[in-house]
Amino acid sequence: MSASCLASTGTSFIDDGAIDGKIRTVYYDVENTYQKDQGVKPYRDGAWTGGLLVNVRSGYLGDMFAIGGSFYGAAKINYDKDRFKDSYQLLKTGKNGKQEGFSKLGQAWFELKCEQEGNPFSGRLKVGRQELYTGLVSSSGSRTVPSTWEGVNLNTKLYETQFKFAYVNKMSLRNEDDFNKIENFDGRKIDYILAAELSHTFDLPNHQSLELKYRNAFSKSFLQAHNAEVNWKTPLSDSTSLRLGGMVFYTKEDGNLWTGEVFGKKSFDDKATAGNLNATLSVGSWSFDTAVSTFKAESKTHKFRSDSSQYAAPSVYYYDLGKNTHGIWGMPTSPFAEDMLYDGETVWMVGFGYDFTKLGAKGLEAGYGYYSGSGMKVYDRQGGSKKVSENEHDVWVKYAFLQTVLKGLVFKLHYGIYRNDKELMKAIDKEENDLRVWLDYNFVIF
Repeated sequence: MSASCLASTGTSFIDDGAIDGKIRTVYYDVENTYQKDQGVKPYRDGAWTGGLLVNVRSGYLGDMFAIGGSFYGAAKINYDKDRFKDSYQLLKTGKNGKQEGFSKLGQAWFELKCEQEGNPFSGRLKVGRQELYTGLVSSSGSRTVPSTWEGVNLNTKLYETQFKFAYVNKMSLRNEDDFNKIENFDGRKIDYILAAELSHTFDLPNHQSLELKYRNAFSKSFLQAHNAEVNWKTPLSDSTSLRLGGMVFYTKEDGNLWTGEVFGKKSFDDKATAGNLNATLSVGSWSFDTAVSTFKAESKTHKFRSDSSQYAAPSVYYYDLGKNTHGIWGMPTSPFAEDMLYDGETVWMVGFGYDFTKLGAKGLEAGYGYYSGSGMKVYDRQGGSKKVSENEHDVWVKYAFLQTVLKGLVFKLHYGIYRNDKELMKAIDKEENDLRVWLDYNFVIF
């Protein structure tokens, strides 16, 4: 580390410390209606929970060294065991399947920083328990508390080129109170995951920009995954801009820990690819989105959900890195109720969003998306196949309170209606109405 990174200031380690966090309440009601034509009452997953996140960090000692940590707590406000099958990862699953609140030390880390004004290079190395988004390794913040990893994360920048690297070997999921080894779907240990990311943004004439990004992840003896992404942005007028993008994903087996099955579903045998083209047109307060994706995740065998199942579902693309992990996906054609990533599937998406600021409701945003997937096949027990399709309607609302007393309070609602052909519905036992609501209060103590 260069001498310019070693200047000491002493008291800033305490004086520049900070305590902040979030109080959250979450309600999920995920209704599966696939047997409604048989007069069977829909089963539901979900709960109403409360969460507390408290983050504590020091300032930098010598403008170089800092420590920090986070406490997470999840509490059960309402869970009707006669109505819900489980809490959909909002609560911990205890003995006999009981859904329980929990608490944990979600983050505990130290950080080394090398940043100097005027120096084109900067870097930060964080070691320990931490939220992490590097390469194709991801945390998740959509439940009561976030998921976090245990490992090392390096984030560097040289001029406009950014490089990230991560090594992780344990994870605490969003409904766990401890850190566990990474596992495959047979319960065998995955020793570690390595991930890297390289990105550069080019500033072009006439206020245009071009972003190039490459990301990967290597889950030892399990999978290796790669992603390349390009985004081009250009203004069309003072209030109008256009973004065009494309991405490619490629995943292949990396050893004997890959079994080709994930959560009772059949995934690809040895390799899979996914490609996407997308565009966003921003016009004043409006944004309009469209995208198309294709998937190839071939399997020579098929899996029936039960002995009575009439059809086997198509094999699926898999983007996580172990049974108890999260992987970065971000495919614009994946809605939030159903991923839509079957082998042979082509998915189209159109949507829009609106910012109500100009109508006098600053902080209020809303939008809608429609997703349609087709071209994949289900298989019967006689070896035959039939092409099937699926679709989803999503609506969302977000309101950030700006009033002095309520500043820091954010409301979000997502509602998805997922439907499919009867043959696909019988193969996956799923047709869903998905309601998710969050109310967050972000606070700063000092």
